Amino acid sequence: MKFHPSGAAVFLFPLAGLGVWVCIALCALSAPAAAATLWVDATAAAVVPDGSPTAPFLSITAATKAAKPGDTVLIRSGIYREQVRLPSGMPGQPITLRAAERQRVIVTAATPVEEWSQTAGGLWTTTVDEKPERLFVGRRSQPLAREPNQGWWKSQSAREQEIVAPGHLRDVGAQAVGGEVRVWLQRGNTFFTYDVQQHRPDDGALVVSGGKRGLQLSDGDRFHLQNRKAWIDRPGEWAVEPEGNRFRLYFKPTQVEDLKHTEVPVVSGSLVTGRRVKHVRIEGLEITASRRYGIEVQDGEDVQVRRCVAYHNQGTGISLRAVNNGLVAQNIAWHNGNGISVSYSSAVVVEENDVGYNQIDGILVTWKSSDITVRRNCVHHHLLWGHPDNMQVYRGVSRVRFLDNLLLAAGQSVMTEETTDGQFAGNMVIGSAANMLIFGHENAGKYRISNNTLAFSGYGCMSLTWRDYEVRENVFMTGHAGGIYGVRGVEGYKADRNLFFNTERAEQPMILVTDAGWLKDFDKARASTGQDEHSVYANPQFRNAPLAFGVLDSKRLDECTRSTWYLRSGTSLFRQDDHVEVNFDGVVRRITSMDDATITVEPPLAELPVKGWLVACWGPQTDFHLDLRLRDDSSTYDNSPGRNLAADGGPVGATLDIQAYLRGDFNGDGQRDLPELPRDW
Repeated sequence: MKFHPSGAAVFLFPLAGLGVWVCIALCALSAPAAAATLWVDATAAAVVPDGSPTAPFLSITAATKAAKPGDTVLIRSGIYREQVRLPSGMPGQPITLRAAERQRVIVTAATPVEEWSQTAGGLWTTTVDEKPERLFVGRRSQPLAREPNQGWWKSQSAREQEIVAPGHLRDVGAQAVGGEVRVWLQRGNTFFTYDVQQHRPDDGALVVSGGKRGLQLSDGDRFHLQNRKAWIDRPGEWAVEPEGNRFRLYFKPTQVEDLKHTEVPVVSGSLVTGRRVKHVRIEGLEITASRRYGIEVQDGEDVQVRRCVAYHNQGTGISLRAVNNGLVAQNIAWHNGNGISVSYSSAVVVEENDVGYNQIDGILVTWKSSDITVRRNCVHHHLLWGHPDNMQVYRGVSRVRFLDNLLLAAGQSVMTEETTDGQFAGNMVIGSAANMLIFGHENAGKYRISNNTLAFSGYGCMSLTWRDYEVRENVFMTGHAGGIYGVRGVEGYKADRNLFFNTERAEQPMILVTDAGWLKDFDKARASTGQDEHSVYANPQFRNAPLAFGVLDSKRLDECTRSTWYLRSGTSLFRQDDHVEVNFDGVVRRITSMDDATITVEPPLAELPVKGWLVACWGPQTDFHLDLRLRDDSSTYDNSPGRNLAADGGPVGATLDIQAYLRGDFNGDGQRDLPELPRDW
């Protein structure tokens, strides 16, 4: 017996009667082949690539096709215009796709636009094969031409396929035909884009097509026109119009040099994708401009996505569907359709991600998923289309845990339906246009809700509609005079050691809604439920927080200016010379004048408001750094009444450091745990 360099044992046997020796090599099952590192470099010189450091593959796809279980595909800086199909590893031998250390690897669905020619009005034009839905200069998304340039017009009437608005549509001109109209439908509070088929200037009317079943136009719908050459009047705007079998693209660059970096998405599917894959790792990649999802794994097992940046993807940034044993950790998911989605999956952990500014929702856990943990994430600023939620749970989800997350600025903070056996603990929930923590549709319950801080809601801090809620050691503060939450008709409500408050500026605030009615007396509220024996109603004394909270009146947005805003519940909680911020943007604005319905501020917004945005009132204070931990300072007399309210003698509510989370520091060691934000998006 001899040994082959590969590690196989080689045996020599004589072949009887022939005087010939036969060699049989048996692979040593206990000693698998050593894992390899396969290098990728899109800018490498033209050589015969073999994946070595000096002869790297030119594409990620070439490397993944060559990869074997246990291998690492190490990718150097570059722009990779390809769809990557994920291979499978083996237990204990995953295949890893990783950006090389301190290397920027961009996987994009966009391709450069070329052959520009100049035309009148500072416009440049070219033709493309497919109609682009978005246009980028480098990684920066450019605005589609529209009329008006800011805000919304309001229809006088709208029904079936006709929109009438004489005050606006009489002067637009015939160029509207062939363009589009973006409509904010008041029925259902949703958004849809229609094609303009006919324009009747004398009537001030449009006839549109492309409606969707269940979406109905109605009087008072808001709208704007978009996507016509004639409406390009600002740098960066663009439009596209049919031209035979191709499309004519028009663009007004901020500077001519931008034309060299102009791109449009052309890849129709997801960018990094795997179906029926197991034991795979994706680390350190930037994924952008997909017309579907950035990273999409379906029917997988042992899948990890770490330290990636998914942005400007039309669908979801990172999607796990039917994955068992998954991890999505320390990623950034900004400016996608949705941020991170987990569906039909089990044993998945979503932790320490920054999920913000997506068009619809932040983190979704849906469709029969079970045993899902969502912890230590910073989820923020979901305020745009549809019914935007920082987190959403629906369709048969069980055993889901939301732990120690920061949820900041949303249409609704958390929306749940058809979910049971869950836990919501240690979360800091701040700022929503509607209710904050919603157990909706009379089918979301059996939740343990403990040690959370929920503050500054458009309506209430919670909505309980089903049964079996254990509510303990939380801090609830609305920031206005409306009810904190309701327990009317709720079975199995158990609560104690909670701290309730509205705002010090509210006169006779509503506290709870119980079977005894809408109650302004806390003792009567406790008596009506038989719960909250040790709970208190008092100012929580946060370390640094607004005094009051309001929301712009979405029904009067067409009357708002950049400086003067209508508030949904009036202005009784605001004072002249108070300082306010919008959507927790940190910009200090002073109220210069006000009446019963409006406040006027300085400086103004950069553009007109587009929805019912959030207005936090800080009173005379100009330090807007949120810190909703309870005050506990032995040298002062204004300590929090909740600092010793917990059953163990400690504080109630959440204790996470908001500013650290916003910096991407989840463990409090002063170091950022996330990749750096791209500077050019």
